[in-house]
Amino acid sequence: MIQTLYNAPMSSTHHIYMSLIILLILSEEELFNLQIHDISLKNISWYTERNIGEITLGGLIILVIIRTIQYNILKMRDKYLHTNCLASLANMSSKFRSLHPYVAQRLVSLFETLGKRYLKLLQNVDEHPPEQDQEIELAQDIAVLEEVVRMVLEILNSTLSNQLSQNRHLVYTLLYKKDSLQPFRSQEATQDLVANLDTVINYFTKRLGKDYHNYTANQVMEQIEDGVLHWKPDILKKFPELKFRYVEEDSPEAFFVPYVWSLIFQRSGIHWTNINMDLFNLEPEVYA
Repeated sequence: MIQTLYNAPMSSTHHIYMSLIILLILSEEELFNLQIHDISLKNISWYTERNIGEITLGGLIILVIIRTIQYNILKMRDKYLHTNCLASLANMSSKFRSLHPYVAQRLVSLFETLGKRYLKLLQNVDEHPPEQDQEIELAQDIAVLEEVVRMVLEILNSTLSNQLSQNRHLVYTLLYKKDSLQPFRSQEATQDLVANLDTVINYFTKRLGKDYHNYTANQVMEQIEDGVLHWKPDILKKFPELKFRYVEEDSPEAFFVPYVWSLIFQRSGIHWTNINMDLFNLEPEVYA
């Protein structure tokens, strides 16, 4: 399932959606969200973006979901796919533990990528006011991006509010990338969430002292490790727990029945006569 999402460019749209639905349903279970961070994986041959050596199953799931979101931004631009990906991350976020340094970097980079697109869109609208027939579409695009950016900030907040002591590398990445938050400190839709992240940043910056710019990465991590011992989670503002559930669309059989029959047709090994068969497209689809 995770490999299917990783190979999204080579997988059928139906298979991608099905994998995301299953993942969202699994992420509704607290036990699943806990146990995926207890399972360690080594040398994942099909993950080729970076040699990550050893990583938890939870960390791998996060990486693949982020990759799917970024693929969707560039290629599919499907709001449904975006929503399911972020909902799964949100459900799991309060249980993120021992995140690999690369996973922490990718989480913050996701915010950077989406934030830049959102700000660029606002700038383009200010500099080049749209024609009347484009206003509604642009307003919808801005609203969707604003919602997505806020949701990523909610995911970061959820992780740090519940599992900061278990995610030193996320704290390190946030310190390193703190300037990316600047444009969102004054945005009405995001300023409350950014204020929470600033509380974390200011706490650890104070503990690092004035000369932290001269520290090596290991020295910064040592100071973060020490700061975690004295960290008090109650200094952060509490936000509602992130909980999303899979809700069937109207007439779900319009998707599931043709999809299941297409799998039976292509993989059962049973010969089917094509005459008068119009329940689904007979053109073969690529399944990972």
